[in-house]
Amino acid sequence: MAQEIRPLASWSFEYIAANLYHLPKGMLEKVDTYKGCTLGKYTKSSIRDRDSQAEAILERFHLVVCGPFLTASMAKHRYYAIFVDDYSHKCWIFFMHKNYQTFTKFCEFKELVEKETGKKVKSLWSDKGGEYVSNEFKNFYLAKGIKHELSPPHNPQQNGVDERKNISIVGEARAMLHDQGLPLHLWAKACNTIVYVQNHSPHQILEMKTPKETYSGKRLDVGHFSIFGSSVYFHVTKDAWKKLEPKRELGIFVGYIDTPHNYRVYLSTKRMTMVCRDARLDEEKVMRVSLERELELHENEDILTPKVEEPQIDVEQPHVDDTGVETSTQVESSKEGRKHTREANRLLDDSQKNVGAPTSQCRQRRSPERYTGYMAFMGECIVPEPSSFKEAV
Repeated sequence: MAQEIRPLASWSFEYIAANLYHLPKGMLEKVDTYKGCTLGKYTKSSIRDRDSQAEAILERFHLVVCGPFLTASMAKHRYYAIFVDDYSHKCWIFFMHKNYQTFTKFCEFKELVEKETGKKVKSLWSDKGGEYVSNEFKNFYLAKGIKHELSPPHNPQQNGVDERKNISIVGEARAMLHDQGLPLHLWAKACNTIVYVQNHSPHQILEMKTPKETYSGKRLDVGHFSIFGSSVYFHVTKDAWKKLEPKRELGIFVGYIDTPHNYRVYLSTKRMTMVCRDARLDEEKVMRVSLERELELHENEDILTPKVEEPQIDVEQPHVDDTGVETSTQVESSKEGRKHTREANRLLDDSQKNVGAPTSQCRQRRSPERYTGYMAFMGECIVPEPSSFKEAV
């Protein structure tokens, strides 16, 4: 049986020893023969799917902190922390001024979910950031019996649930703000709205159930959903309303609250937000604005795109020696000379049309040089038809 021939680049110490020197296969196992290959060709191993997954709510949570944002929110926040339940994939978001407030937000979150469900938080997964492994966190883990799972440095893929959630929140918030041209200090309202919508949206891992439905066991109503950035006409209360003044004010829809059918409205004139119930949203206007901005973006792209100039045909002008026939340019002042010039130009245009446009930018087709003198001679000899009665006489 013929021995298989392998490429030279794939030869290893074991292959050389077994095939060229006919040494036993296990003889080189005691020696570090793969040191060179390991040091020169070692690559990072791929992140496989998680070996275990939570089987109930609150069994494991994922934690990640995002920030700082260059633009502070309306409440002067520059960070946020998100907690994702590994079983239901429901997300909670908390905004912070500094990242050292992570421990305080975790305590608030723990009390909230344990009161809602009557269960205890068992495990928390995060990376080895300083805000997660502080002495406050370590002492709290020991006191409450919470298991802290850590991802190794420079391996965010191992905590993929929270990392993907963080990427989707930031990307969608950016798109929502720029789609309607809203100020950047509303990023916190946009992030909060995204988390609310994602918790009420079907998830493929949950067999098209919503995270909040999986978490609470109750089917929810989403009939109050509206487009972020829509114009809102809300009712003015009697305390703030005066006679002969309008009973409605105009604002911008910027999110929801936990109480159903209540909206957060941003007042650009007062630079503040408020919660209202009696609201009428104009979603057609926000759709028109979105389409106009998209068309404007395409127009700007067309302006910025450099236009490719069409290559011009370089046709040599006919050249006639002084000793030969007198050219039409030497008699432009006379009437006959002007007629001959027009005729020569017409013949030149016809020749260009017959030659055709260049097929590529590298080579341009030109009329043969042997015809240039003939064209000039014919321009002198051909007598054009008279254009008026005086010329005919």
